[in-house]
Parts: sequence; C-alpha cells; structure tokens
Amino acid sequence: MSQASPVFSGVKSVLVVLSSRALCFDQSGLRSLITHAYPGSVVFFISTSGDPVGVTGPKNVDLVIDFTEPGARQSIGFAPKMRGRGKFVVGRNTGWFYRKSKYDRIYDQSVDSEIPGDYIESEHWAQRKVLELAGIPVIRQGGVTPDRSKDIASTLPPLQNR
Repeated sequence: MSQASPVFSGVKSVLVVLSSRALCFDQSGLRSLITHAYPGSVVFFISTSGDPVGVTGPKNVDLVIDFTEPGARQSIGFAPKMRGRGKFVVGRNTGWFYRKSKYDRIYDQSVDSEIPGDYIESEHWAQRKVLELAGIPVIRQGGVTPDRSKDIASTLPPLQNR
C-alpha cells in the first residue's frame, strides 16, 4: 500500500509555533504526526514570542506551522520573520492584514461556519485545520464511552451453587 504524498515536497525540517493560550496537541504527539506525514523530517518548537521550546532549531527550515491564535501578543514583525525562516509557511489568520500575503496557506476561523462554540473545542478545531493545510492528516477520534464496569456485573445471571 502506497503512502499519500505530502502537500509540500522536500520537507526535512519543520518549525512549529506553539499557541500561547491552548495547546491541543502535545509536543511528542505533534512530532509523531509531522514525521509520519514528512518521513525523515526533524521538528523544532518555539513559543509565540519566538523563544525556543526545547532544542533550538536552525535559522532556516523547510516548513513553518504557526498555531498563533487571534489576539495573541506578538511583535508586529513576527509573520515576516517566519516567512524569512521557512520555505513554506502555514498558519492562522490573526487579524494582521499582511499575514495573508506572507503565508502560503492561511486558516481563517472567522469565516468557518463549522467551528464549535466551546473555546477549547474551537482551538482544537483550528489547530487541526492548520495541520491539514500543512499536509498533516489528523483523524479525529470519537468520544469516550461511559464506564460500564459496575453495571455489567448486575446484568449477568446469578451463579449456580453446586
């Protein structure tokens, strides 16, 4: 069975800008998703202020994934700086008008009619959409079923005495 080809070709290094308000995927989970979509790639993380999280990444990378949400504190030159660091840049529309012209692909949650009303769910939805724009498939799993371990025993027939 052949693996689907990634959206961007030649990606060997990825820089992820983590959201400052809600992190819906942990670093190891993101690294796993990204390396599955782009085999052989190395993943680095930074905060919305530009500080490295963990190992400091190289100056230039092949793909930048920016999870910065609307309203986050960020320098006015952050988007052009990310454009300069990455060959391909994917992110969210944060309200700055030049972000649409600097990034290759933008997810605009203000025009998405399917986004959930709950803040955490909407943040998870938006981050998943950004990953999909970057060519990283994310399969949403169903909800957890209720624990029935205490109910099952009461529905079984009584044991026979010998």
